[in-house]
Amino acid sequence: MKKSFILALAALAALTLTTTAGTLSVGDPAPELKVAKWVKGDAVASLDPNKIYVVEFWATWCGPCRASIPHLTELAHKFKDVTFIGMDVWENGADKEGTVTKFLKQMGDKMDYHVAMDAEDAFMADNWMKAADQNGIPAAFLVQNGKIAWIGHPMSGLEESLGEVVAGKFDVEKAKQRSAAENKVKAFYQKAMKGGDEAELLKEGKELEALDQKIGGISPGGEKFNAEEVLKQVKFQAAMQAYQKAVIAGKDDAETARLEAAAKAVAPKEMDFAAIKTRLQQFQNSQKAQAIFQKYTQAVGENGDKEKAAELGKQLGDLNLKDAQSLNEFAWAILTDENIKQRDLPLALKLAKAAVDASGGKAAAMLDTYARALFDSGKVADAIEQQKKAVAACEDDAEKTELEAALKKYQAAAAAK
Repeated sequence: MKKSFILALAALAALTLTTTAGTLSVGDPAPELKVAKWVKGDAVASLDPNKIYVVEFWATWCGPCRASIPHLTELAHKFKDVTFIGMDVWENGADKEGTVTKFLKQMGDKMDYHVAMDAEDAFMADNWMKAADQNGIPAAFLVQNGKIAWIGHPMSGLEESLGEVVAGKFDVEKAKQRSAAENKVKAFYQKAMKGGDEAELLKEGKELEALDQKIGGISPGGEKFNAEEVLKQVKFQAAMQAYQKAVIAGKDDAETARLEAAAKAVAPKEMDFAAIKTRLQQFQNSQKAQAIFQKYTQAVGENGDKEKAAELGKQLGDLNLKDAQSLNEFAWAILTDENIKQRDLPLALKLAKAAVDASGGKAAAMLDTYARALFDSGKVADAIEQQKKAVAACEDDAEKTELEAALKKYQAAAAAK
């Protein structure tokens, strides 16, 4: 099977298996923009009907979103007359703006387009995503002449559609047919994931193959739809979902071994299940850590509980988390979040050091947080050493200026002693 269909299936796997009747589709007028704040780039007050836009929905916690960001930046550089907007939705945590701002600093030039945060009433999520029956992120909307020209995963079909739009070769009627066909593929996929009758599925699959040929490719890239290959992928994904849920839920060894064997039976030969299991266990720990940290932030807030905070802090430290980004976010929040009134510097130091170790000691953002934790803990000389490493590792000019300012602050404190 070709790349775009595999990506499309991977995106579908993240969606719920229930569908709703979407009211927004290809050819419809684009909804308005309503945001809480523009956090990168100039504000885009409204969608000019004479311009082309890509509105892409994402969140900092979303792994596939992080993977697609550099690709979107490449497209923004390639299609310079197109305005790209990254719309943060469904963000987690008490300090959402702080989380997004920190993330943008870490990404630097890798996320080189306009970025905004959804309005407090979730206007963008409701009137764009929910209205178009888009239940998972990342999801992108291509807007031309004030109307929706394309909706889908930013890694699958967006570039091809943009090329057609910019070249003036985009066929709206064909796009509508393609969108309707994609919905049929989605329904086919969902039925297969639920374990539908295989003979009936194959019959529907053949009908989709005929439709695929009729409209010149359901995928914008023109790759052929192959029902048997799709069903193979679905069987594998269904088996993997069951296996993943078991590992993440901490099921007993016998149950996970049974589900692992079932997944291996339908998996491509090159699949490394030992590596997959390790990643799943790390994800499980990350989920636990996020839940613990949410409780921790409440315990160290205005009306916090010192004893509870100490207990939660110990739980967090004992997880032996290997997720560098989460560790870094936790440490930075403890050091800087205004809502945290009781700052546990030893915990921040421990988490920041773990983030540096998990990232191989070469990530500027992690080194910067570790240096801040050292400085706030009174270890100024060590802070200077780590901040120098952060400056050396930084590749973004704007971020490097901030890191250098912090370094000067630490050096001035050392000179004043």
